[in-house]
Amino acid sequence: MLLHFLLLGAFVFQAECYFSEEKYPEESKMQPPTVVIAIIARNTAHSLPYYLGALERLNYPKDRISVWAATDHNSDNTTAILKEWLTVMQKFYHYVEWRPMDKPTSYAGELGPKHWPNSRYEYVMKLKQAALNFARKRWADYILYADTDNILTNPDTLNLMIAENKSVIAPMLDSQGAVLQLLGYYRRTAEYFPTRHRHRTGCFPVPMVHSTMLLDLRKEGMKKLAFYPPHEDYSWPYDDIIVFAFSCRAAEVQSYLCNKQRYGYLNIPAKPHHTLEDDRLNFVHVQLESMIDGPPMHPSRYVHMFPKQRDLMGFDEIYLINLRRRSDRRDRMLFSLNELEIDVKMVDMQMDKALVFEDDVRFQANFKRRVLRLMEEVEQVELDWDIM
Repeated sequence: MLLHFLLLGAFVFQAECYFSEEKYPEESKMQPPTVVIAIIARNTAHSLPYYLGALERLNYPKDRISVWAATDHNSDNTTAILKEWLTVMQKFYHYVEWRPMDKPTSYAGELGPKHWPNSRYEYVMKLKQAALNFARKRWADYILYADTDNILTNPDTLNLMIAENKSVIAPMLDSQGAVLQLLGYYRRTAEYFPTRHRHRTGCFPVPMVHSTMLLDLRKEGMKKLAFYPPHEDYSWPYDDIIVFAFSCRAAEVQSYLCNKQRYGYLNIPAKPHHTLEDDRLNFVHVQLESMIDGPPMHPSRYVHMFPKQRDLMGFDEIYLINLRRRSDRRDRMLFSLNELEIDVKMVDMQMDKALVFEDDVRFQANFKRRVLRLMEEVEQVELDWDIM
């Protein structure tokens, strides 16, 4: 009986181990797709720290990301900021390609830093094409283009766009100006405002996208896409956005815009006559709005930022009214006023005139300029006033 038991036990043991592969562990998970992030920066020192901060906070493994960065024709310290960030961050990313150009600081025929002559369009198209060639050469699965005044405050943006499985897709970014990529180039349709205000949500086919967009290079049709040179049949305005849209159309590749969530913010489009200071003030306004609508912007930890130079705007004192139990409002207002470079206190002093803020103020664009202009007009007409 004992012998029979031993033989049976041996047989069972041998049967369990006969197929050796059954002892192997389960297969490991697939790694995320590889992504190239294309950074093309010019004269955006005011927004670049927040742009880079958003990139480094993306919930995506950095060892699956390569960064292709170029900067050119700068009259501010964009190059220094980008170089400072890349010097620290290059050890986290799979690979970094750095293409700076210090001079010249302007394009031929350019009337100002926000003016776009054809020479500027052509150079930007060449840079975007160079980034696309780099991604293809490295067999990247995706390439993400994101303008340096587009702040992806939602850290899941990249994952969410990849999950949509579209050849060309853009997240709808919020702005106080028109969302130009929405339903066409400066075009209004019945779906425009419902989509912009997210009364209608989803991922929708659109004629063109720009500013921030993800390209799936694994798709067959993507082989024919190009930013430069323009398609041989192209006869429209010399504009990188429209040139790429025509390339998509010729290759029968549909572009999509997704507004299912809040993904981030883009700066108000600058006018050709605007200065860098105008652009900075517009960005400050978008930044302050992000603190109300959320999620807010945060600068990179690896970029040095100079302290703000606050002043009293010609007033003897500026007060901030706040309830102690609303520390959240106080913190937001103090941060906002610091960004606006307005000096504020919560003390009682004797004075001739004072500016008072409540802690739920929502600032208009160019707020400080407007108030200064108002006070100049009050003095010119010698208005006798107590409270305005």
